[in-house]
Amino acid sequence: MGCVGGALMYFVKGAWNAPKRQRMFSGLTHLRNRAPIMGGTFGLWGGIFSSVDCLLIYYRQKDDPFNAVAAGFVTGGVLAIRGGLAPAFRQAMLGGIILCVIEAVGTLMGAIMTKRQHEFQAEMQKQELARQKALYARGGDNPYAVEYNAE
Repeated sequence: MGCVGGALMYFVKGAWNAPKRQRMFSGLTHLRNRAPIMGGTFGLWGGIFSSVDCLLIYYRQKDDPFNAVAAGFVTGGVLAIRGGLAPAFRQAMLGGIILCVIEAVGTLMGAIMTKRQHEFQAEMQKQELARQKALYARGGDNPYAVEYNAE
């Protein structure tokens, strides 16, 4: 997501600021020049986020969405600390909010998928029970009957 979104952003920025007949070339050039910076920033963000998330899991002894939100908050602040405390706090809040939205959507999607799975299983159980009742009503073998031979 970061690679594709960043590449698209840098390509558009390079093409937007270029002369008319050189938009494609300028977009690709700007993308090529900014790709290592974007990759390094994305890798640094991922490394700090994962480290803080794992530390929180270790210290709290539970893996819940709060760990990711707190890790996003800390990561945003750490990456912006060179600009001062006020910008670092703003970036920390932004990182926490973004991770809060991501975790909320993930939790919501998980709940929806679990509900659908339970509904599907209940429907399959009803169909199987109806099939077995119909088979038994037609005089078919009882699927639950156990044959016992005295010999």
